[in-house]
Amino acid sequence: MRRYELDTSYEANMPNEVEFTLDSRYVVKIGDVRFYNLMGETMLSAFNGLVHPDDVTSFEQFVNADMSVQYCIVRCLIKNGSYRWMLLLKKRIYDVGSDRMVELVAQDIIVISNDFDLYYHRVRKYRAIMNVIDEKIFEYDPRTRLLTIYCYRNNRSEIFERTGLNEWKESCISKGYVEGDDVIQFDALCTAIASGMNNFIVKLTSSIMSKGERTDSLVFRGQSLLADGENRITVGVISEPDKRTRVVQDYVGVDEAKLDLATGIYNKKAVTDMITEDINKASVSGKDSQMFLMILDIDNFKSVNDSYGHYFGDEVIKAFADALKLSVGGRGLVGRIGGDEFMALIKDVTIEDLRIMLKSMRKGLKVSLAQKQPEYLFSTSIGIAQFGKDGSDFETLFKIADAALYIAKEKGKDRYIIYDYSKHGDILADMKHDIAFGSGFMKPMAKYELAADIVMKVSMGRMSVKDVLSELTDKLNIHGISIYRGQDMECIYSTGHYKINVKDAAYINDNNFESHFDEYGVNRVNNIASLTIDFPEAFRKLRDNNICSFLQMKADGVDKLEYMVEFDIFGINRRKWSDTDVAMLRIVVLGLINAISGRLTD
Repeated sequence: MRRYELDTSYEANMPNEVEFTLDSRYVVKIGDVRFYNLMGETMLSAFNGLVHPDDVTSFEQFVNADMSVQYCIVRCLIKNGSYRWMLLLKKRIYDVGSDRMVELVAQDIIVISNDFDLYYHRVRKYRAIMNVIDEKIFEYDPRTRLLTIYCYRNNRSEIFERTGLNEWKESCISKGYVEGDDVIQFDALCTAIASGMNNFIVKLTSSIMSKGERTDSLVFRGQSLLADGENRITVGVISEPDKRTRVVQDYVGVDEAKLDLATGIYNKKAVTDMITEDINKASVSGKDSQMFLMILDIDNFKSVNDSYGHYFGDEVIKAFADALKLSVGGRGLVGRIGGDEFMALIKDVTIEDLRIMLKSMRKGLKVSLAQKQPEYLFSTSIGIAQFGKDGSDFETLFKIADAALYIAKEKGKDRYIIYDYSKHGDILADMKHDIAFGSGFMKPMAKYELAADIVMKVSMGRMSVKDVLSELTDKLNIHGISIYRGQDMECIYSTGHYKINVKDAAYINDNNFESHFDEYGVNRVNNIASLTIDFPEAFRKLRDNNICSFLQMKADGVDKLEYMVEFDIFGINRRKWSDTDVAMLRIVVLGLINAISGRLTD
């Protein structure tokens, strides 16, 4: 390296921090051994002579300022004749007689940056270890007198308890979490923590960890250490030996009986039974439990097997199960309930934490699966119900989560829906009439199969118009259907409980109204209030017949006449007509009009 060149290399034996003191003329009055090892024994007596010429002004301003200016960054000449970037930290200012002294610390930026990387990787390693152990960690800071009990899940710290040590002690005893002879042991534990005892082990039986729900054998292991060179803190772990025994016993009984062999997570019966038990316990306890039931479905999974083969399809299923299990961690239960359908119960999380968890899981899966099959665009739809807010029994929560999943599918997939009454209405009230989400929450593929079946039967004369209308109102939860024909749009078929007999729909012949039909002859109105200004007559007619939203489809028949089929929703629960609904019903309408105009059936 040429003399006076800027050196940005990393040398492990180079001091990362040196200390020295300057007087008012920038002369080095005191320097530690590391300082002279770095700068050289024969260095210039004035330190500003070692500072790069371009940095001298900022250096001198820094030294002459008071303690409010605590650091600056300059290039300094070291003994090998090269400049190094240094972070100068002002430690203190004091007087010796009439001379002003400034005590400084110099840190080599390249060296401390590399040291930081080493420490960071060590921290990540220890956090990874803590991530997979069952023990909880505790620490006590004597300055704040706060006791914190926490654990690591999914590389994040989750606080189990954070309170004053004395308050924690009094609360545990007053609530009966610690009783009998164990009170003496518990008192000894609190004393050991508060006094900063170097090493201690305390065993006791209590319900501290379960907050009164279950009595456990607990082992507290702790020690004190210097936190910042002056103050000592107490840290340690809390073990539950009985928990390990319970886990081993449960695992021995799992195997084929409870596990889904393709994914290694719980099968449908096992996860359903366990989630039901957890929900029932929470319901009986009456506590405000933060629990969410999720139903998850891999989007377009059938096409995965068709396009990439069953082997890759199995990989997608397994990868999804692994990601779901990793995301949930120790916060709940996960299981596979169908081919590409999964269920999970998440406990002790906020909605914000849940959103972050789902976002991370879904993005991670997209990347990992794309590495195996770049053409495959993974996505999943998720429906979520909240315990307490949406229901307090498994059946209700499952139905709501399943309905929310349906909504996610209808909105275009690749999303999650957390049920919200204000947005989605009372989706369990009167399943057949008040819900605008489809009876039984039919999935898109089932709708297309229904459409194909209807068209085939109609074309073969095995299904009458009345049967078709009845099938659609029943299966798709459409409240009323009317079929119109000709220039005056006279009603020729109608089913449903209309308040006023349907006679015609001549209003659609208005040029302005007709312009709302798209190129496929489809007009969907999610809320008839949108017609109030431009089409007041149509609005009044629809309102008087208790119609709140509708879907209209026009097509020309074999007899050269124009036909229109209108699908109506009554009441106040308006329907947002999805692309799936439109596409499926368009297939039915074309088949139906072709049959009606070719040979009129009963």
